[in-house]
Amino acid sequence: TKIMECDELVLSGGIKDSTGNFGSPGQALIAHVNGGAWGAPALGAPTLGTFSITNGVAVTTSQTFATVNCINAAVLQSGDYPSVSSGVVSVMGDGFYEISFAITTTSTGQRATDVFAISVNNTVVGTESNSAYIRNGTSGINEGACVLTQTLQLVNGDDIRLVSRREGTITTAGSTVGSKSVLSIRQLAQPATT
Repeated sequence: TKIMECDELVLSGGIKDSTGNFGSPGQALIAHVNGGAWGAPALGAPTLGTFSITNGVAVTTSQTFATVNCINAAVLQSGDYPSVSSGVVSVMGDGFYEISFAITTTSTGQRATDVFAISVNNTVVGTESNSAYIRNGTSGINEGACVLTQTLQLVNGDDIRLVSRREGTITTAGSTVGSKSVLSIRQLAQPATT
């Protein structure tokens, strides 16, 4: 029996595979070249890479974005997770990716305000993080965090870097605080094919 279109399907009994078997609880009917058969559904492993951030890497002190080579080793990974080399993450497969980071910076200068963004193949894409205003002075507030989560469509082999710039005119040196920073890249879906 072939079902072409159906508003409601009511079964009395069960569904059999091409060999006449009903299957077991938890199994799915999986199509094969020679017909359907019961088996475990292929759920796959999620693609995920979470990376540490190197401590003490200098951030940009100009108002123009520049690369900050601070992406370090993977601390959590699953599936065909992105690889990292020399502060550059390489994407493993086409798809939609959620990229999240929290980068904490420190500076001895008063009112140093860092901003981070994501660079794909050396081009800044998407939006910027919040600005991390480091008060300093007599307040003792000498750290600030830049946070961003965004979804991007990427292709196999795309290179992801972190870039920073300064908001305002304070050019006192600043650097990353590795123990309070992280970058996470997660594949949400593959692009639809038609």
